[in-house]
Amino acid sequence: MRALNLGPDLSLPLSEVIGQCVAILGIRGSGKSNTAGVIFEELLSARYPLSIVDIDGEYFGLKEKYEVLVVGSGENVDIGLGLDAAPGVAELSLREGVPVILDVSDMLAEERELFVLEYLTRIWSLAGKLRKPYMIGIEECHEFIPQGVRTDLKEVISRIALRGRKRGLGAVIVSQRSAKVEKDVLTQAGMLFLHRVVHEVDMRVYSELLPWPKGEVKETVAGLGVGECIYLSREEVRKVRIRPRATFHGGFTPSFKPVETPKLRQVRGEILAAIRRFGDGATPAPGPALRNRLEELETQLALKEARLRELERRLKEGEDESPACQEAQPEDETGLPPEVLRQVDRLLRRLKRLPVHQRRLLAFLVAREPRAYTTAELAAWIDCAEAALLAEPPNPLVELGLLSCERLARGITYRARLKHYVAHAFSGFLPELGPEGEHLLISHLRRCLSRISTTERNFSHIP
Repeated sequence: MRALNLGPDLSLPLSEVIGQCVAILGIRGSGKSNTAGVIFEELLSARYPLSIVDIDGEYFGLKEKYEVLVVGSGENVDIGLGLDAAPGVAELSLREGVPVILDVSDMLAEERELFVLEYLTRIWSLAGKLRKPYMIGIEECHEFIPQGVRTDLKEVISRIALRGRKRGLGAVIVSQRSAKVEKDVLTQAGMLFLHRVVHEVDMRVYSELLPWPKGEVKETVAGLGVGECIYLSREEVRKVRIRPRATFHGGFTPSFKPVETPKLRQVRGEILAAIRRFGDGATPAPGPALRNRLEELETQLALKEARLRELERRLKEGEDESPACQEAQPEDETGLPPEVLRQVDRLLRRLKRLPVHQRRLLAFLVAREPRAYTTAELAAWIDCAEAALLAEPPNPLVELGLLSCERLARGITYRARLKHYVAHAFSGFLPELGPEGEHLLISHLRRCLSRISTTERNFSHIP
């Protein structure tokens, strides 16, 4: 059986890695990402299929030597994919043994979590039937399996790490903040690579994991150099040095020296064609997140059809549907209670005081929710100088909860969060409105906000 050559004094039989949970911990710059990259290189050399959740877009360099498919939304992807394609790509990877890097570096937190959840849920489900050896790597895993927080994604990853062996699944989890990683996963890991840490809380985690006195742990860990770590398994614990990566490391520390990206291997055309079919909608049955979204859209469609039938009935009966009538009885037009409409009106009056470019930005994003756009993209779409967006950013809209803002590698991005806003700003009305009323409210707000950009700016608030 082939062995994984990780360093001059550390070689692991591949059979011992199958189905294992491997934890790699250490501060930034300690060599932990290099250790993860070396493990992935050795697995790929052994033709061991895997997927890597790449939160920083730094593993594309594996393509220098290996045929790896990079998908997602980052700068170096082979093909850009959205949420709906995640289950199909997962199935292709597991069935056909195609190594995949999920580049989620340009996704906002909510979008990233949904994408990874759909992907790993399909992996877990299909692995129960296929029972093939398969490894899942997760960078910055404290973002996905945080200590003391329960999420659907955390449950799936924990299940893979703790119980995946019976299905052939293993996990390589990487983090710079060991104290923030779910302890049940760390304590059950079969192999650990403990690089240098400096925070006292992280040192305490090491003390709980290592069979040494606390003083010895602190002294040994503090003396670790870059690339050195403490290797801990059920059979042994010792200090080792991990060899440098043989492929390009996309997460290098910036410097004034020019860094040239090497020539990368291209993925076979038939694989890209199969992935594009998933992107065009030819996916297997949707996962739970997609099913929920489909049900939500079906409900909205049913409400719109019911409203259309009601309007047709009124026309047949000769009811007055003039604007004056609609204005006099807005609750009949929208189906919403007067007190809800009054709160909507207060919001609109507040928004009309904003600069026109901020109102245009809001209208644009609301119409395209949940897509995210950089300030440069927004400036082009709403016909506004990017300097104006940067000088006078839409902070009031972010503070209200109508927009979210995130700094990514490609720039500052914004997206609409209308459903989230309604859940908070109208929380007192939602029990009475129910799900259908909530959908009506969101639709009404979306219509109002899409027209907010055409309203003249109100300067009455300026002294």
